[in-house]
Amino acid sequence: MNHMKRIRHAFTLIELLVVTSIITILISILLPSLGRAREQAKQLICRNNFRSIWTGVLQYAYANKDRVPFMEDVNLSDPNADPFAPEYKSSVGPMLMSYVTPGSWKCPSAIRGFPEAAGPEGWKMTYWFRTAGKIGEGVPFDKTQHDTGSALDPVVSNYVNFDGRPLRLISGRRHTPSNPNAPNRDSIGPWTFSFPIIADLIEGSETQGRPKYPHSGVVDKRTDLRASRSIFERNTGAGRLPARLEIHAEGESEFNIYLTRVPYPHRQGY
Repeated sequence: MNHMKRIRHAFTLIELLVVTSIITILISILLPSLGRAREQAKQLICRNNFRSIWTGVLQYAYANKDRVPFMEDVNLSDPNADPFAPEYKSSVGPMLMSYVTPGSWKCPSAIRGFPEAAGPEGWKMTYWFRTAGKIGEGVPFDKTQHDTGSALDPVVSNYVNFDGRPLRLISGRRHTPSNPNAPNRDSIGPWTFSFPIIADLIEGSETQGRPKYPHSGVVDKRTDLRASRSIFERNTGAGRLPARLEIHAEGESEFNIYLTRVPYPHRQGY
């Protein structure tokens, strides 16, 4: 029986180098795209978390005479406390847990969370809420001094949102009735800046100069700033910078999630 001889040709060194170079080039082209896709996927999850949380706030309000929850922040005094512990009845977890879809409390890009010492695997919440204050120190909306023009007036200051106030007054805007030069005006009065109501947690002190952020990308267009946009842009700097996701809302009529620059060092008024 005649056997056919198979002649095997080995790759030359030059051919191997060419193939390796092509693979390297392809990888260098694909990696940035994969990184961007991964970041976009994380942002999508985080945005969906925000929508779930805000839906929970609305559901709470509908069940409680159109008032937002009165919430205090246990982590303002103890970063390692469990914000979902039942003994902290006025904390974010016990107040909203039954209204928010499970699994909506952690951002996949989070770099900080609570309990802080638990680390990424043990964090139960990685979002920040503008609450009425520390446990036992928060002041409900209906027990706060109301004085038109006073910084103590919760309608005017808007520094605190989750203090049990009527849902229609939630806007995150810094109203300044005493400032005739405020660039904007709405039904409450003149206002200068729009603050986040709920935001991603960020890490880094104001003096470090190199804070870390959970998200990166081009900042989304802010449509809630109106005539104060130039002030906002001046305070936050120019160019494309890393940013965080945050919620802005006006009662139940308007709801926006922005990827927004966070200026450091912190500037008063933002």
